[in-house]
Amino acid sequence: MTGTALTEEQRLSLLLRQIKWAEEKTAFYRAAFERAGVSAASVSSFAEAARLPLLECAEEEGADAPFFMLTLPLSGLLRMSVLHDDAGRGRIHCYTQGDVARQVQTVTDMLAACGVNRASTVLLAGDFADSRMLDLQYALDGIGAAVLPCGGGAAAAQVLCAAVPDTIIVWEHELLALEKYLGDIAVHRLITVGTHIAPQQASRALAERMGARHTHIFTLAQMGALIGAACTAGGGIPLEERLFYAEVIDKAGHSSREDGAHGELVLSTIAAEAMPVLRYRTGLHVRLVRESTQISIIEE
Repeated sequence: MTGTALTEEQRLSLLLRQIKWAEEKTAFYRAAFERAGVSAASVSSFAEAARLPLLECAEEEGADAPFFMLTLPLSGLLRMSVLHDDAGRGRIHCYTQGDVARQVQTVTDMLAACGVNRASTVLLAGDFADSRMLDLQYALDGIGAAVLPCGGGAAAAQVLCAAVPDTIIVWEHELLALEKYLGDIAVHRLITVGTHIAPQQASRALAERMGARHTHIFTLAQMGALIGAACTAGGGIPLEERLFYAEVIDKAGHSSREDGAHGELVLSTIAAEAMPVLRYRTGLHVRLVRESTQISIIEE
């Protein structure tokens, strides 16, 4: 994890507060908890949190509809965005001012840890209607880097003619469209963003061809934010534990968060105000690795 690490007690306190907030403010969670025979008052530990229902039924009940899981009136929001993990249908996600501030701070720490600084010139390519792109933009602005924002394609070619970046940040699903405009450009850093915990072969090959230090950022539209970043290959993704709580479930549905636990990755937000997400099944099979106060996720 980047930034100041949380203790287990702090992380549990945030998770319990998130569960209570979700139950109090949304009819969806109240109904889901009631069906499962649990309540926020009955959860006081990580082990008891595993009794909460998984979010797998949310789409059937309408969680993709605007405002279905919203905890606040529209007047309490700072941002509403459609998030796309690929070229398919997007998901609407809402944010408060506090949500945005926390996300921008964690992204700032991710980028700074991987060497982006005020002397960097960064090509930022992607869909700027996506809140996660805005978080990257604001983080780069806060660092003081020169930012070259573009939507990819021909726009990237125009920007590359104007300035040669030392850092490129791009979504993996847009990488092929951008690659043909890069030519023989050599950059210091390639930062890819994608829904796989490990960067895909095309990303690794491009980084090697350009002689770039490769950082990969893991994200899922359902979670509403960037989840973690790895600056070294093969070590998994350190989870951003100021925003998320991870567990794995085995084929029998048993939950674990112990070192070396294998199973399907299940994620919960612990600090989201506008749209809490509790126990979302990612469909990714992983192994958890604990080092000191940090947890990393390795895709299997």
